[in-house]
Amino acid sequence: MDEESIKNNPLPRQMMTIFDRISLMKDRKEKDAKDRKYLPLRPLNLTEKTLFPMDKQDKDSEGDGYQVLLDTLASTAKQDPGDMQAYIENMLGAMQTATWCVPSAYYYFAPDVSLYDHSRMTAALAVCMAELPESEIDSLLEAAREAFKEKEKKTLPDTSLALLIGGDISGIQKFIYTITSKKAAQTLRGRSFYLQLLTEAVLRFVLNELGLPYTNVIYSGGGHFFLLAPVSAKEKLDSLRSEITKKMLVHHGTDLYFALGFAEVPASGFEAGKFPEYWDRMHADLGIAKQQRYIELGNEMHEKIFAVPESGGNPDDTCSVCGNDSKKVRKFDDENETQSRICPLCDSFWDDIGQYLPKTNFVALGWQKPQDTERGTLIDVLNSFGLQIKLLDKEKKQTQFIGVDRVTLWALDDAEFSDYPNVAGGTPSTRLSRYTVNQIPVVRTQDEADDINKRLGSVPLDEKAIVGRQKTFDHLLAQVDNGFKRLGVLRMDVDNLGDVFKNGLGKYATLARIATLSFQMSLFFEGWIKQICEEPMFEGKIYAVYAGGDDVFLIGPWDVMPDLALKIHDDFEKYTANHPDLHISAGLAFIGGKYPIYQAAKDAEDAVNAAKRQHGKDFKDAFHFIGNTWKWKEFIEVRAKFERVVRIVEELKGPHAIIQILRELAEMKAQKLKNGKEIWGPWQWRGAYLLKRMEEREKGKPELAEAIVSISKDLEPNYVNINQWGAAARWAQLQTRKKLTKESIEKGELSHD
Repeated sequence: MDEESIKNNPLPRQMMTIFDRISLMKDRKEKDAKDRKYLPLRPLNLTEKTLFPMDKQDKDSEGDGYQVLLDTLASTAKQDPGDMQAYIENMLGAMQTATWCVPSAYYYFAPDVSLYDHSRMTAALAVCMAELPESEIDSLLEAAREAFKEKEKKTLPDTSLALLIGGDISGIQKFIYTITSKKAAQTLRGRSFYLQLLTEAVLRFVLNELGLPYTNVIYSGGGHFFLLAPVSAKEKLDSLRSEITKKMLVHHGTDLYFALGFAEVPASGFEAGKFPEYWDRMHADLGIAKQQRYIELGNEMHEKIFAVPESGGNPDDTCSVCGNDSKKVRKFDDENETQSRICPLCDSFWDDIGQYLPKTNFVALGWQKPQDTERGTLIDVLNSFGLQIKLLDKEKKQTQFIGVDRVTLWALDDAEFSDYPNVAGGTPSTRLSRYTVNQIPVVRTQDEADDINKRLGSVPLDEKAIVGRQKTFDHLLAQVDNGFKRLGVLRMDVDNLGDVFKNGLGKYATLARIATLSFQMSLFFEGWIKQICEEPMFEGKIYAVYAGGDDVFLIGPWDVMPDLALKIHDDFEKYTANHPDLHISAGLAFIGGKYPIYQAAKDAEDAVNAAKRQHGKDFKDAFHFIGNTWKWKEFIEVRAKFERVVRIVEELKGPHAIIQILRELAEMKAQKLKNGKEIWGPWQWRGAYLLKRMEEREKGKPELAEAIVSISKDLEPNYVNINQWGAAARWAQLQTRKKLTKESIEKGELSHD
């Protein structure tokens, strides 16, 4: 298109959000251009002004905006790491930063695919096509041109063009959560981050074995990855599966299994609307691989899986953290015999990762030939796939590896090129953004440590709070200022995301659009949630067990978690432009400091499942909290009522009895509802009577009396929202809970312990 045509082109020079392409409705309608949302033209960073779509076009879209992005890309292009693979990956990282929001082609189509995703997927296809005869490539290109001209009248041939490969770790839930409460806080985040490193190590191992560049990766995160490979790679997949499985058995036994699945995609499969069929086939093959674990071992299966172990059954050889009795253990706590042994792998989650994560800004990944290692620490596992790691803080200006071919530097947060540490010795290095929700509460000041220790009372020295060290779950519990000493375990995930990927794009579904959708989802869950957890209300309180893909697992003081859940929900709505088919459900469970993590995870999972399904029917777009499930709009109403009750009790010094009254009225109606009666009942006249009496008793306090009257008015005429007031009262009861003093008992205050 010439300059004059571009100038007169009415289409915007910005990228519309990919979410505007999504629809799960059968009678899908194209969104009008005036209703579309557009991404700002800004280099990638974790700010709302950059990530969130806007109603109108960016004022910089016709000038400086593009120039800034071009300058960002050009500065990286001038760097020479001395290695072609490192150069390609550096350019990939620069394109992610500079062109993630630049439309790949705004003058032919509504611009919903970024130049970054279009370019990397085009490069991936080029790698797959490179093994074809030149004449066949020419024929495919000519067919593509004809199909483009004729729109839907012509289609591409069924020539096999690529393999869509998926990798997935099975056993994640058990691996992360089936640990004792002892050392749980210290090792939980380390375990989760280790799985991220393990996924990357296996991914790189597969790429190296297949001779593929990193451009062929569609997505990696959340314990799985997807990539494109030439059709010839199919011949190597069986041996790859076997080799990966053998390495995993050495280090993890049968606790973790890495499955590989694939689908062969013809040229016609890359046409708009057809790619999800092969995406679905790949996932189906992955499912079969998980159901038929270890079949790739063939005749070796009996020897490696079913052989009688040489050791086991001796409590003195059993790890007190993971319960495994087949590894060497050491004592770590002489004061408690039942929690006194730890295996090298569990030990390394703290020693090699956990203790450093709170201060980690960069992760250096050194790539080498895979090593033959014996069962031991996480370092041994990663080395077996060819990976060395170093965790670096922002003060570390240089790092060095021995025996590696190249180094990848991950920035876990926003970082300028000059912020990255140098790699000594001239080893080729790559710089990439890899946003990670890395929140681990740390004791920040001596005053905070003294306050925690005072609240803890008499505890062993190794359980006390120390400045600079991460807080344990007991430390967080001690900082809860109300009498309900619990932590909140929050789990959230996107509803129907599989259906969104499979059917949401409809006739617009292409490889590049699926890549764009994956990238946009990961930006929110791996990047933006990190920013939410760092807001003043939540900073220093949240353990990020996991956040990535499309789901979240966070632990913190129970009283801040409802607001955290609501903040994540509200921001997800804004991020997806209030899309009716894209919503998130959540569940919150309460635990004590010694509560087993595996049970806490199960409780939170049950809660989020309750939010998705009620009375045998799909519910979703909801929050399960304190035994009730609410649509988010309802929960916002409950929260407002909770604040009104707390204000009466705490700010206005009103009677705690109002909490019990509202709870009893709600329970009365709930019991009647079980019998199929819901319109009239004693909760109405009894509520009117009790609240009127309370109002009369507080006439000497006009503001308090008016607050009580406002509740009466809100309930009248038929108390349809008493269930909300009952839940709000229960919430307020927990928030205002305290141990009653002798004076409070003499005043006649109700006990709500």
